[in-house]
Amino acid sequence: MKGPLFWTLSSRISIQVFALLRTVILARILTPYDFGVATSAFIAYQMLDMMTFTGFTTALTAYKGDFRRGYPTLWWSSVLRGLILAFLLYLSADLIGAFFNDRNVGYTARIVALAFIPYSLVNPVLIVEATRFFRFERIFVVEFAEALMYFVGAFSFSFIFRDYRALVFGFVVAGVTKFIFSYLMRPYLPPLSFSFKWLKRMFSFGIWVNFTFVINFLLMYLDRTVVGKFAGQTVLGYYSNAQRFAFMAPPQITSMLSRVLFPYFVSANDEETEMAYGIYLRTVLLIASLFFAPMFFWNHGLVNLLLGPGWEPAADILRPLSVAGLLAMLSNTISPLSQGKGKPNLDVLRLSVIPVVFVLFALLHLRDGVWIAWSLSLGYAASLPLSFFGAYICGVSISSILLPLLPIASAFIFSSLAYSFYPLLSVLFMPLLTLVGELLLYRSIGALELLRLKVRRRP
Repeated sequence: MKGPLFWTLSSRISIQVFALLRTVILARILTPYDFGVATSAFIAYQMLDMMTFTGFTTALTAYKGDFRRGYPTLWWSSVLRGLILAFLLYLSADLIGAFFNDRNVGYTARIVALAFIPYSLVNPVLIVEATRFFRFERIFVVEFAEALMYFVGAFSFSFIFRDYRALVFGFVVAGVTKFIFSYLMRPYLPPLSFSFKWLKRMFSFGIWVNFTFVINFLLMYLDRTVVGKFAGQTVLGYYSNAQRFAFMAPPQITSMLSRVLFPYFVSANDEETEMAYGIYLRTVLLIASLFFAPMFFWNHGLVNLLLGPGWEPAADILRPLSVAGLLAMLSNTISPLSQGKGKPNLDVLRLSVIPVVFVLFALLHLRDGVWIAWSLSLGYAASLPLSFFGAYICGVSISSILLPLLPIASAFIFSSLAYSFYPLLSVLFMPLLTLVGELLLYRSIGALELLRLKVRRRP
């Protein structure tokens, strides 16, 4: 597992480093309004992308037979989908601007629509083979190049436009880069063939993955949509950057580990599954404590350090969003397990409750960004019982689920007590106490045990 984890970790780190640099540097060139306008356009883009996600690459990765015969259908369906979405987003740009009460959002949406074309042409065969055969170094090269050019493009365009256009043109440049590098890493020329049999086969599995992505979209963008609609683009600028920090580590870490563990769970027996899930959960919690502590206990200092003056309102939003990020990491641990065991409906079940709870609480104060953030945290908290229930259904014992929670829960209590004396003390205490608690309970660190898992390479 060392090789796959190394390359996946390298990919996630590179993406987040460039994203952080892009945010920190452009926050000193652009205004919160510019970030808000770009975020609104990206919401429209992601809405179409997530709502029509096919899950076909995941379906082929998990397919037990000759999956290569599905390549042409996978490729042509991906391209056709991207072209249709680009057309739809371009035509609906004015309606999007009217929804957010800002004409600049409509103009920006037209630019973002162009990104659907290169992203639809990204080689899906590369993703299937790299995931199935644990060749994650290929994905690393593609994603590193994409993240680098997103940063370089946005930074360069910021000196030309000095407004929100820098962010969206940088995104288009990133899409073109990913398209080119995906074929450099795995050349593929699709034949002129299309099989409805393969389309149906992939759809039968991918529909559940599609539901997962649709609900994930709601979780990623529903709160920002509410803020942009009712509180305005400037407040959305504060909120979006606070969310960027709060969710910088959680989705990337769980995505990284899920990418590696999903094919592992496909072939693991019951004993291996329970062991791997327990290690996975401990690893997630240990890393989560490291990122959660400064955002929760030192939120004002962190915002001033990273974004500079003029961004203080983002600090009050960051604290509840950091709680949401921590709970999201816990909730997301069911994803690779349920998909690997052929039960993606369990992931859909736990995801479904989050937007429902969020909306019920958010309706109380639609114009308050801080309240919206707390509402998101409550939604993720409501999903935890269903996530753990799903793990239990997949063969994980209750003790393997609850025991890893003890170190981080104890560390949070002690760190909260230390907060009244000195906030930075809490920042240092929480990850340290979590590590000590895990060592006392398990005499080992979960992250190290994860490296020792033996992967089974399938033909």
